[in-house]
Amino acid sequence: MTDQLNKDVSDMVCTCGEMHKGHICWLSQMGLFREVQHLTDSPTISCAKCGAKANLPHNVCFPGPLEGK
Repeated sequence: MTDQLNKDVSDMVCTCGEMHKGHICWLSQMGLFREVQHLTDSPTISCAKCGAKANLPHNVCFPGPLEGK
């Protein structure tokens, strides 16, 4: 089974194990780089798992403080 982007449904599982479409790691995996850029232009937090920096905590799997802050 595939979704609209012709990706296997298993690709819809985020690195945190949830099936959703909002975290930066999932958006990057799907090739949605414009969306990622919009969510990371003024980062306030980072993901404790992958280190992705995001504007808001709900855009990463495991929100944590930005390193160096």
